[in-house]
Amino acid sequence: MMNSLNSVRFDQHGFVSTAAAAYPQGAFIMDACPVTALGMKKMLVDSAGFTGPFTYVQSLAAIPEKMAGAPPVLLIMDICGEKESVLDGLRLLSQIATSSPSTKIVICTDYSDHRILELLASSGAHGLLLKNEPVLALSQCVTEVLEGASQWISPRARQILSGTGQTTTPLTARELDVLAYLFSGLSVSGVAQTLHRDIRTVSTHKRNAMMKLGFHNDSELFAHGSWMAKIGPSAIM
Repeated sequence: MMNSLNSVRFDQHGFVSTAAAAYPQGAFIMDACPVTALGMKKMLVDSAGFTGPFTYVQSLAAIPEKMAGAPPVLLIMDICGEKESVLDGLRLLSQIATSSPSTKIVICTDYSDHRILELLASSGAHGLLLKNEPVLALSQCVTEVLEGASQWISPRARQILSGTGQTTTPLTARELDVLAYLFSGLSVSGVAQTLHRDIRTVSTHKRNAMMKLGFHNDSELFAHGSWMAKIGPSAIM
């Protein structure tokens, strides 16, 4: 059986980049586990012919600052890092898709919940695959995305999505902000104060988000929507 991205191992001192004429902006890799990130870098070099430069970060929070100077041509990221939530990842994905439209975003994650995958597929990701897939899936994804594919979804992710028979409407950046604050424990009035918005505006964002997600009331949102607030795993060294 072929190795999965989670199982690729090699010398960590090999994570040294050289500039490539084809992609001078390089690639960013975000994953809580440095060894997994090294495996991704190795596959990009060995199978996709991507020679860098490479930038590695372990958290979503580190991405905006790193991208501020020169957005990369490629961003490979998990949906959340250590102590970060799925909603944090969705918010950042929305921000990058708007602020850096030329950056190709590939999501490589352990999360196989169809609801998370549906939101990722509808929220601006150019590529979507699971970490337990064969390592060549990443190579194929990156190659097709860089060659202009509007979106590449791996066979396993596509199989999960096809079993639901549902299409999720993308959540707006403001709807994601409101949900993130609600799941952090704030009330609607507290969210309004935090965002400096009218409470009626915040209520509208909340209602629209709930409709898109298929929740009919607050009880359903907090009882069945807790997957959005899942916190990423600790880094495995």
